[in-house]
Parts: sequence; C-alpha cells; structure tokens
Amino acid sequence: MVAYNSLTKAEESLIPVSPKDSRVEKVVVNDEITSLIDKNYNKDKVYKITFNQTATETQENLIVFVGVDKKTVVGKGFMKVK
Repeated sequence: MVAYNSLTKAEESLIPVSPKDSRVEKVVVNDEITSLIDKNYNKDKVYKITFNQTATETQENLIVFVGVDKKTVVGKGFMKVK
C-alpha cells in the first residue's frame, strides 16, 4: 500500500480496478531504474511495483519503486515504450 498511497489523484485515476491489480518484483537497480529513482538511493536492489492496465500507446504501465525497507518510495514514473 505504500506504493499506492504515494500516487497523485491523476495517477490513481489510471488504475481501472484496484491497487491489487499490480505486480511486485524485487529487481537490481540498473541504468533505466536509476533515471527514475532518488539519486541518493544507494542500495543495489529495489521493489518495482507495476500497476497493470495503466499503459497507453506512448508509455508503459505506471511503476512505483519502493526501497528494500518496504516503507520508502524512492521513485515512480512511466517507462517509455520501445
């Protein structure tokens, strides 16, 4: 719920069902993730919460990154469709 609670009203409106319609993964921080998270985050892993069904033609699903403490939102955004 930390990830969902960090969303703006506009971001919340993109989620058609509920915050349960999301996927959580513990991932290695790579260059693409580094560009979306707090520059002071210094861990090598992060939780990536993907809110399904929020993609459009020009961007992928809304993603929120939560630190390994499972309490701190360290970034969020949309990744560009390649």
